[in-house]
Amino acid sequence: MNDISARIPLYSAGHLDSAIDHLEQVLSLEGANSLFSKTYWRGRVVQAISTPGLAPCQHSRLQRLLDRIAQA
Repeated sequence: MNDISARIPLYSAGHLDSAIDHLEQVLSLEGANSLFSKTYWRGRVVQAISTPGLAPCQHSRLQRLLDRIAQA
């Protein structure tokens, strides 16, 4: 992977809510120690939280997910 692709956001603000819904669902059902590691889930949430145009409520939801992963 090159440096340019690492800087391209995976999510857009308009599609972020469905991604957050998915992350909340997976992390509440399976937990951060499921099939994938805590590092994987933290990376997904950090990628989402770095989305340009993030609404305050989206940021709060993602921060709660980071807290949940840290406590797992």
